[in-house]
Amino acid sequence: MDKFLDDLFAKRGSVREGALSSIIEGFTANRRLQFAEKNFATLLYRFLNSLKKGSSNEIVLASRALGLLSITIGCGDNAREIYNESLPLIAQALKSKTESLLLSVIDCLAIATFVGANDSEQTEASMKIIWNFIQSSSSENVLVKKHSSSILSAAISAWSLLLTTVDGWNLNHTYWQGAISCFLNLLEVDNRSVSLAAGEAIALICEVGCLDKFTCNIKIDEINSNDKGKNTTDQDFSVQELREVISNHATELLQQTSLQSAATQAVNGWSNFSLTILKVLEDGCFEENVLKIGKHSLQLNSLSQLLQVDFIKRYLGRGFVPHMLENEFLHDVFNFTPNKQMSGDKLYISEREEVTMNIFVPEFKQRDCEDDFGCTQRPKKTAFGKAKTQLLNKQRLLKGEGLLPNYDD
Repeated sequence: MDKFLDDLFAKRGSVREGALSSIIEGFTANRRLQFAEKNFATLLYRFLNSLKKGSSNEIVLASRALGLLSITIGCGDNAREIYNESLPLIAQALKSKTESLLLSVIDCLAIATFVGANDSEQTEASMKIIWNFIQSSSSENVLVKKHSSSILSAAISAWSLLLTTVDGWNLNHTYWQGAISCFLNLLEVDNRSVSLAAGEAIALICEVGCLDKFTCNIKIDEINSNDKGKNTTDQDFSVQELREVISNHATELLQQTSLQSAATQAVNGWSNFSLTILKVLEDGCFEENVLKIGKHSLQLNSLSQLLQVDFIKRYLGRGFVPHMLENEFLHDVFNFTPNKQMSGDKLYISEREEVTMNIFVPEFKQRDCEDDFGCTQRPKKTAFGKAKTQLLNKQRLLKGEGLLPNYDD
């Protein structure tokens, strides 16, 4: 890895790209924490240099490396430095028209903020950058619309990931007005990934609560013909009624999309995930999911957790399992403790009882058969098994009870 570090200073872009690729491979396959901590400043500022001055391909690699560095380092001063230093460069890179570059920097922004943002204000700053990007990408005006469906769905997923980390009460009252209208429109887009991402965002907003911060003059007669003439600014609608109207409409559109894409659902696993979203919208509750990670199980008790795991798993790819087993930051995020011993009255629980015997072989017997290994067999030493001490957190509370209660009603 030290050689690749030196190659980051090379003048030739191809050499720097090769070094970035190798470092990415190292961070993905193994959690190289010691290497990352020891060389943090060099890695960060060489990645930022590539992000600022490199070719499109170098920017793709540098932004990927930045995200992996952030996950490897975990939350703390270093992760906050990654966030602070990369934010303006990523905002600039989002003006590009290269699809692979945009996909990489969007994910990088989401991960850097997820790990390194210090408070809800910093998180919302990143969400605002992504939100402006979404609005430009989802414009109905062909002259304004700039990006493909894959980029749009990636941006929505990144925005949703960051929303999972913010308490609804701390959200800015003005930033997200009209978000519900935007996502409802995107549910009707003839693209499976965009529709699913929009459905996730709406379901997540319902889970987070504070719907009034996401609505702005939504015409109810455009959503529900039974309530014509009213809009969300009317005092006649409580927050609970508004939630029901939005959820019913989103559910109907998602069901239509599910039927239209039934032929391809079994191939990509989209059906099971969309059914989870529909369940949240219809019943207002999240059914516990269990994800197998190696020999361990991770319990997911909220839609927020499910979206977080799905994003991290997609981002890390084949490195997901190694990171989940070794990365303390991810352990803290998901309350996941593989192979960890916890203090308590019963630290060790024996798996079996064993009886030991001391066998004394007469010395003369040993001499008589000194050259004959068949005469006397020494007893093999008994193997003592170490006690397993894994205490799992068997019950985790949902974020609230189902959907958060509304006190605005």
